[in-house]
Order: sequence, then structure tokens, then C-alpha cells
Amino acid sequence: MKNKLIALLDGLHDRLHKRVLMLLSLVLALVCGGLVMWDPQAFAAKLGGFTVANGLPLIWATCTGLIHGMAFKPRRWFWQLVFFPPFSWVIMTAMLVQAFT
Repeated sequence: MKNKLIALLDGLHDRLHKRVLMLLSLVLALVCGGLVMWDPQAFAAKLGGFTVANGLPLIWATCTGLIHGMAFKPRRWFWQLVFFPPFSWVIMTAMLVQAFT
């Protein structure tokens, strides 16, 4: 059972290693990171403040986006699960939509 899960996760990461998807991860991560670096108070005000509920997921999603965007693929199954790009896409997109609406 564990080997099937590891093989499934490894196969998912292989399918996500496409240039378009890596570019998406990189652009989202750079935009989120750039907004935090450029004017953190304004970005936080749009999000309702940086709290544990939105600050930590934003940091994790930005790191995950940069990791995937730079074409790095974690070897171990645990790290592949922790740095799974679609989860970060959802978080970064939700933060950007909230900030710009």
C-alpha cells in the first residue's frame, strides 16, 4: 500500500514537471513574494492583516511555488507531499484574488 502511494505521488510530481506549470508556480510565487516585500502593510490590509491563518500558508505557498518554479523535485515522498504545487496554487491564487478585489 505504501509503495503504491509513493509511486502515485512520484508520478504526480513527474506530470507536474511541465514548463508551463513551473512558470505558473514561479510567477505566482514572485508576485506574492513581491507584494509582501514591496508594501507589506498595504498587502496585509487587503487580506485583513497577517495572522497565523493566512500568513503561514502564504509563506509556505510562496516557498512551494519557488521550489517548483525552479524545477526542483523533492526526492522523498514526505517532502513531495509537503511541497505539492497544486495546493500552493490554490492558496496563492486565493490570496491574490482577495487582495485585488
